[in-house]
Amino acid sequence: MVGGPGSGKSTIATVLAGQLDVPKVELDELWWDPGWRPVGRDELRRRVCARLVAESWVVDGNYVDEIADLVWPRADSVVWLDLPRGVAVRRAVRRAAKRAVARTELWNGNRETFAVLSPVSIRRFVVSWPRYTERIARALEEHGIADQAVIRLRSDIEVRDWLGSLPGSGP
Repeated sequence: MVGGPGSGKSTIATVLAGQLDVPKVELDELWWDPGWRPVGRDELRRRVCARLVAESWVVDGNYVDEIADLVWPRADSVVWLDLPRGVAVRRAVRRAAKRAVARTELWNGNRETFAVLSPVSIRRFVVSWPRYTERIARALEEHGIADQAVIRLRSDIEVRDWLGSLPGSGP
């Protein structure tokens, strides 16, 4: 499950893992040690390999430069949530505000602060948004992921319809 911040990766990955009754592997949890210290590429790769021992799984997160070569060839599909920038930015800002107010623990004791809502932080996010699409598209090409293995969803309606078409999604 890949896509920019606020595209719905974690939410959809949680739903999908539940529908398929498989483990969810959250890359942010593996990347961030306490105190927001990134573990680095080699340690992330080690942690990811250790979590991909199950026969099936859903991986939630990007880190395409660090782990795409480990995860994508083992996956039967790469789900790319490529929602419009405005939708994703609104969601990411709303999510960050809720987390900051509630002091929600994310991973390994880390919590978002109101600093992520500063005008500079939000502007950086808005401006950098197209790079998520570029990096994902480039990585898919570099790793030779066939078009039929990529499920690119560009709207909430497409996401809903796709989830509804999966086994275990309904009556």
